[in-house]
Amino acid sequence: MTPTNLKSSPVVAILALILAACSSTGDRFYMLTADSKLPSSRTSSDLVLGVGPVRLPDYIDRAELVFQSGPNRFEVPPEHRWAGDLEQSFSSVLATNIGHRANTASVYSFPWEPSLRPRYTVPVRVHQFHALSGGDAILEVSWEVLDGVSKEAVYRGSQTFTEALCQEGYDGVVAAESRLVAQLADAINAMIR
Repeated sequence: MTPTNLKSSPVVAILALILAACSSTGDRFYMLTADSKLPSSRTSSDLVLGVGPVRLPDYIDRAELVFQSGPNRFEVPPEHRWAGDLEQSFSSVLATNIGHRANTASVYSFPWEPSLRPRYTVPVRVHQFHALSGGDAILEVSWEVLDGVSKEAVYRGSQTFTEALCQEGYDGVVAAESRLVAQLADAINAMIR
């Protein structure tokens, strides 16, 4: 086999791909986290809540994190990914945070069991959820608190929350985004109280 034939060999191409994969730093995975606020010492509430569905805009409904680098420019680094579905993660963390604030363990994220009959359901529509270069993380969101039986809106809310990036890199972005979800939980809890 001549050197020219060796270069075009499928074995060489596969070896090159394997070596390239081994030399890369690899993907990094991130998750939103609930805050550490514990329920108050009051008697536990028997309130049953359903959180969701959460709807995300297309630009962030993806596996990768999204970062705004300019007024009209977004970066989507392929190696920085969510460790699961962002809609489900957002819903679960929001439900946990609301449960802490409402002093109940009976807060469920969508989809819940058909037999569950929440007193209130809280569908959420996210309009923006990303970090801004050299600035803050932002969450622009609207939500409703619906009566679980009549499905009528009891409350409606819409707000833009911001959080400073307290540490560098994507770890700082996800930490700030987690704090944004906690701010949303505060706002929703204030309505259902």
